[in-house]
Amino acid sequence: MARERGRSQLAEAVKTWGGGIWLVRGLGAYVLLQFGWWAYLLSVSGGEGAKWMVLGEGTVFATLLILGLVRLERSVRKERERIARERNLLLGVTHELKTPLASVQLGLDSLRRLNLEEKDKSQVLSNMQEGVHDLGNLVDDMLVATRAQRKESMQLVAFSWLEMVHEALLRMGEGQRQRIEVFSGDHASIEVTGDKALWGLATSNLVENALKYSEGKVHVHVFGTPGSAAIEVRDEGQGIPAGRRMEALEPFMRLSEEGQGTGLGLHLVSQTAELHGASLEMEDLEPSGFAVRLVWPQGR
Repeated sequence: MARERGRSQLAEAVKTWGGGIWLVRGLGAYVLLQFGWWAYLLSVSGGEGAKWMVLGEGTVFATLLILGLVRLERSVRKERERIARERNLLLGVTHELKTPLASVQLGLDSLRRLNLEEKDKSQVLSNMQEGVHDLGNLVDDMLVATRAQRKESMQLVAFSWLEMVHEALLRMGEGQRQRIEVFSGDHASIEVTGDKALWGLATSNLVENALKYSEGKVHVHVFGTPGSAAIEVRDEGQGIPAGRRMEALEPFMRLSEEGQGTGLGLHLVSQTAELHGASLEMEDLEPSGFAVRLVWPQGR
């Protein structure tokens, strides 16, 4: 599975960069030992005054050297983790691309080789269109997920919170939109400043998950106050067990083998919330149903 391959790539990255970290540590230890030896020789041969001079200046030099080595190691470790995340993302997306591409290819082969009736042709074309739609969504997910890896890549603009939600819902097919009901509270059109593309993708992923894993209507509640913007998506499904909610936020994670989609949905939602300082909440509804809520404090 994509997740297992991602873990193997992560282990490979750790192994590759692990040697670099130990090289930095080894060189740092060697420099410190050499410095200590020279300081000892100077202090022994130079008398009491030289001893205190070497001790004072040497302490400053050694402290700066240690701090520099620590910072260098942290930078190497951070870069190693970034490369591992991007490898994991690339490998998972490459795996997920196969499904919609196979659907489109199967449709083309069927139209080319078989003499289908109009009804069957319509069904094949519908399946192909769905595959192309999934492929487009996956490409969008991949591009935005790559940008979401780095806070400095955020594209901050001012936008209407309610308008962003309505635009995000246009990503759904016509049949899906018939199951969605939008409720807007007071100040739902509050103007916010953030990465609109990230918020739009997070919103559409929340709604798509609700449509995919539940029957019946999906209710999208849009709220706004002078101090915050919020969205809550409610469905009639079984939701996510409390003990697996953190696991569900991992990239390319599906909680069941029958699950469809990229497995990036909730991960992107979580990344968007984290980058904007928003909170992500999940709760079971009574007597049944599930809700996911994003609350984004403003003015921070």
